[in-house]
Amino acid sequence: MRKIDLEHIEISSKLARPIYNSKSQMLLGQGTILTSKFIERLKVLGYTSVYIDDGLIDDVTIDETISEETRLQAVNCLRVVNEEIQNRKPFNVSLVKKVVSDIIDDLIASREMMLNLSDIRSYDDYTFNHSVNVTVISVMIGMSLHYTQNRLHDLGLGVILHDIGKTQIPLEIINKPAKLTDDEYAVVKKHTWHGFELLRSNPEIKITSAHVALQHHERCDGSGYPRNLQGEDILEFARISAIADVYDALTNDRCYRKKLPVHKAYEILLENSGSHFDNYILDRFIQKIALYPQGTKVMLNDGRSGLVISQNHISPTRPMVRLFWHRDKELPKPVEVNLLYEPALAITDVISN
Repeated sequence: MRKIDLEHIEISSKLARPIYNSKSQMLLGQGTILTSKFIERLKVLGYTSVYIDDGLIDDVTIDETISEETRLQAVNCLRVVNEEIQNRKPFNVSLVKKVVSDIIDDLIASREMMLNLSDIRSYDDYTFNHSVNVTVISVMIGMSLHYTQNRLHDLGLGVILHDIGKTQIPLEIINKPAKLTDDEYAVVKKHTWHGFELLRSNPEIKITSAHVALQHHERCDGSGYPRNLQGEDILEFARISAIADVYDALTNDRCYRKKLPVHKAYEILLENSGSHFDNYILDRFIQKIALYPQGTKVMLNDGRSGLVISQNHISPTRPMVRLFWHRDKELPKPVEVNLLYEPALAITDVISN
């Protein structure tokens, strides 16, 4: 299977994975043949990509950092919490803690896996899925820093609720497709304080977890907000979540811009190492990134191109690739190349679908 943008998909493509909404309701099942009507409806609902089987790498199973069941439960939990807060009701912290535990359990079970966040989301579900992904990334970093189980839980609880303050921001600003005005941006920035106040007032949430909501937009050089904190004045939990927050934002579609390929997001993070992001924590994270996720179409320096089918943990820039084409022509038969053992070959470009 491979992930493909809806704008490039061919009619009659076959879904390799079901598509769910934020309420865990299945919209289309695995094996569904995508008609033009289905494709257009998915676009209207805000979806930008799907997984398909097209005969190229149908035998390749995409590694999942967390299970689909865990993701759906987490997204649904955040949707419920969001509604409770907007209705001025106390939210169910025990439910959130259970979701965080499930995420941690999944990550412990797959601790050798490289990061591959393969969720299919719509624009409307962005905030919920984003919070889940940022939690997954942050917990992975915490594991790399040898956090204890209890510390991982405290980190995960703060991170999964890091954007909860956005419940206090008008939806027309949160979902605005165009660039925000200075006044609108000033309103959005207040979500850090709103989130902090919501969390610190709850006796079941530790103050260190609450500070993730307040500090996740702080930057090591003092250029962040809301308090322009620098370096180690920023809580370590927040320094972790800052990296996770930016990475997931860069690698996913928004209503106002297209996602970046993973290797481009990686370059941006590195460019800001030491200024925006903690050097040591960032180094722990980049060791876990699959720079070219399974299904990515890549070009090699010899003119051949194909799809990534697996990762090499010791060298993320040199995955295994199944080659199908040379320049504009199909090869007589597919060729599998492990770049780890082919020093003369290298990836020169990532090709959009």
